[in-house]
Amino acid sequence: MPSSASNPGHQSSLTARPRPPVKKIHPGSVGFDFDGVVADIGEAFIRLACENHGHCSISIEEISSFQVEHCIDIPRKIVESIFDDILQDSLGVGLKPMAGAVETLVRLSRVADVTIITARPDIGPVQDWFDFYCTPRSRGHIRLVATGDHDNKETFIRQCGLQHFIDDRTLTCLQLAEAGLSPIVYTQPWNRNQHHLPSVADWDEISGLFDFSAAEGQG
Repeated sequence: MPSSASNPGHQSSLTARPRPPVKKIHPGSVGFDFDGVVADIGEAFIRLACENHGHCSISIEEISSFQVEHCIDIPRKIVESIFDDILQDSLGVGLKPMAGAVETLVRLSRVADVTIITARPDIGPVQDWFDFYCTPRSRGHIRLVATGDHDNKETFIRQCGLQHFIDDRTLTCLQLAEAGLSPIVYTQPWNRNQHHLPSVADWDEISGLFDFSAAEGQG
């Protein structure tokens, strides 16, 4: 998800959205970013900007850069305050799942361990969020990792034995591709037309990456 302290990433004039990989992915070989992929931080940001700071005219489509203050007319201090609130108390501010995310992750957790790797510095609020949205059984098969930095995810992805990773930050995905991994961009307004990598538009497309019938038959 965008932040006031992140690099904007690679820019280009690409317009067509690359399609997700055709070959099915083993459920245990893919990891997921949290904010902007599993959790709808865009909705939370827009809602809190209005409720807490009186900026009520922002639409998600206006957030066209990972550095939010570069594309919307809100002071940087307010942008940072909103993100701090979300990162410190995700449940308290009402951070919601992306449509279909919890259902797909729960289904994946029945056939493989699920790995969430976030650039957040503190994993506690993410743990609380998953404890709230997932059953104890599925929660026991969801591994949570906080890197504290957007640019060091490769190390943690390799430590977790993953080949594929779904993230909404273009620069992260480009870095992973250059390192020989297989990133998939979760399409958001802040990463459109910035890459030529495989991408997914929603959790229906993510679900379609896996052959659940084969995996569940092996379970």
